[in-house]
Amino acid sequence: MAWVLAVFAALALLVPSVAIYQKRAALLGELEQRLEILARGRAEVVNAWLEGLTQPIARVVDSEMFRLFATEIDLARDDLSDLATGARKSPKAGTDPASPPVPLEAQIPFMERVLTDFAKSAGFTAGYLINREGVAYVTSGGTPELSPEQRDIALQTMNDGALRFGPVRVSPAGLVLDLYAPVFPAQDQGTGERPVGVILLGAPVGTRLSEILAPPPLAEEGERLRLLQLVDGKAYEIAPGEVPALRPVDALRPAAPGQAIPFARRPLLSGEAAAYSVGVAVSGPPWWIVQEIDARVVARRLNTYIVFVVIAVALAVLSLAATFGAFWWRLANEHSAALADQYRRLAARIDAQKRLLDSINNTITDHIGLKSADGTYRYVNPAFAQAMNRDVESAIGLDDTAIFGKGTADRLRHSDQRALASGTAVTVNEEVFLGTRGRHLQITKIPYRGEDGDSGGIVSVTRDITELVEEQKKRERAIRQSVAALVRAVELRDPYLAGHSRRVACFAREVGQRLGASAEELATIEIAANLSQIGKLGVPRAILTKPERLSPKEIEQMRRHLDHAREVLGGIDFGLPVLETICSMHERLDGGGYPHGLAGAQISLAARILGACDVFCARVEPRSYRRGIAAETAIEVLEQNSGRYDSKVVAALREVAESITGEKLMADLGAA
Repeated sequence: MAWVLAVFAALALLVPSVAIYQKRAALLGELEQRLEILARGRAEVVNAWLEGLTQPIARVVDSEMFRLFATEIDLARDDLSDLATGARKSPKAGTDPASPPVPLEAQIPFMERVLTDFAKSAGFTAGYLINREGVAYVTSGGTPELSPEQRDIALQTMNDGALRFGPVRVSPAGLVLDLYAPVFPAQDQGTGERPVGVILLGAPVGTRLSEILAPPPLAEEGERLRLLQLVDGKAYEIAPGEVPALRPVDALRPAAPGQAIPFARRPLLSGEAAAYSVGVAVSGPPWWIVQEIDARVVARRLNTYIVFVVIAVALAVLSLAATFGAFWWRLANEHSAALADQYRRLAARIDAQKRLLDSINNTITDHIGLKSADGTYRYVNPAFAQAMNRDVESAIGLDDTAIFGKGTADRLRHSDQRALASGTAVTVNEEVFLGTRGRHLQITKIPYRGEDGDSGGIVSVTRDITELVEEQKKRERAIRQSVAALVRAVELRDPYLAGHSRRVACFAREVGQRLGASAEELATIEIAANLSQIGKLGVPRAILTKPERLSPKEIEQMRRHLDHAREVLGGIDFGLPVLETICSMHERLDGGGYPHGLAGAQISLAARILGACDVFCARVEPRSYRRGIAAETAIEVLEQNSGRYDSKVVAALREVAESITGEKLMADLGAA
């Protein structure tokens, strides 16, 4: 029944979700189609109106009078003074040589009157005749000067010879649309000659655009019709009859002239709320007819359907719930007795398991405790209570300060915090006093999570490792005594090595600390340094104390001291890579060392430190065949051989040699 209910619940969520999704998709599809049809139909109206607006211009640009006049002006643009004085005949002069020339100053007023009359009769607010330099040499009456933007568009029309619309602008007469038409030479018969002038006419468009943008009679609630134009990459809404009539639009920006604006949800152009909109490009000027509808209206339509679906699903769920409720009630009555019996058996089994766990826990010798979040113990096992010389009941409620003292409690608190922060077990070793005895304890802290998953405290498992620690200390003392005895044996055999191993160990330990070596590496360095000369017990004394330089054969015998070191130390378990470090301390970074010719990263850090410190100490100490050199000179020798010795190790060795510790070690050498 649970599976059936789960499946039905999933269907109760899935079916209405799919239905609502499909309804929304269908609604948006119908909306997109409607908005696009409305926008496209209104764009066709605008295209037809613009086409009719450009038809009167042909009367001017195709007029022989304007073409001849513009041609003559274009031909005389380098010497307009001839036309002004009549030295050059104008286009109106006859072909008879005796006919007098008509000067330019007499023709311009006439052409202005003609252009003014045409502009008034055709309904244009202004007219200009512009040459290829962008100068308006003929204008209709009362027109202002050309703006830089108008001049630039006129020059573009002069260059490509195409009819062009300027952006809608606001003038004292209202919204005005500039039309730029090229004037071709009088003799041009469609051969592709360049224009000789441009006619600029300003058409008032506010009234007509108000009519075009008026909402249709069958417009639905929330629908709006907008007109956008693109100027220098920025979108503006043309809103005739409103203030301002041109306003920038940031919510919608067409990609490029001529491209449609796809259907999408975006902010209303008025910035009030969201809307669904689509845009259709207009032929000619960079305009778009944008049809939009308030998204809240669309949401209300969808919400009505959602409410219907939710009510239907709710009724179905209630019906099924009632059916399954009756079935469940009957099933519960039939099995209530069986369930009660199962619970009794389960309780008995849990009680038996609890007694078993308690018996095991009470016999464990490790100390087990559970601390709450405030640091007090909520549970301790008998072994822990016995170690505190208390019974279990009196130990409950104590904290680490009461049990171990403040110093130890502070350290244990840090380990508690680490365990809680990491969420994993943290093990620490502590030397504490329990009762009257000092004990070494290994304590493991484990975060305890409550039923809600939050940290409920710390479970601590403590093991007494006092005997193990004491045994380890005895072993370490025995190793140190053995190492000291071996070092004395080497020094007795070669008096020039007296103090050498101890000095190498001191320098190497200081260098390792400066290089951040681990505790294990530092212990390896110290033991290996003290035993680094042990193999020389197997080298003939005559070679060790020879006052002259050794021959190649004697050098080969000397290098066998590493083989002797393996024989002496091979059976000793140091718990550290001591023998490996001794056998690698004579290797060099360039591979020129011995016994195996290791190079680079193949040599451990401990071996690189011992190798540099051994050479340094050997150079500053006297030998049977030479005197010792100054510490500064020995450091410089190492620095000059950076290919053989680790430069970081040498730099740290210089710091040690120049420190107070290094000066004390060198003073001991001088005293010796």
